[in-house]
Amino acid sequence: MATSKARDTETGFEKAIDRVRDNVKGFAASAGETAAGGVGSVVDYGADGLKSVAHKVPQVEDWADSQIEQARDAVREQPLKMMAIAAGVGALFGLFFLRR
Repeated sequence: MATSKARDTETGFEKAIDRVRDNVKGFAASAGETAAGGVGSVVDYGADGLKSVAHKVPQVEDWADSQIEQARDAVREQPLKMMAIAAGVGALFGLFFLRR
């Protein structure tokens, strides 16, 4: 009789362990799905961001080219003034970085 009670208790304990194991596996699976969904969302968001930036690159290139051309024209028209401005900016940066 003691043996059958031990078997019943052991069986109940094993069932409880099986239930816990199944719950942990279910939790791990749902956590994995949630993590995979989150990673998928981040990847989608990043891809969309890169696409929107890629569309703006030609516009930025055009703007930068026009700014560089304007700076070249200003240097050609007034070289002494531009050299003085460059020296002043250089001196300010020098003072700023030497104080640290």
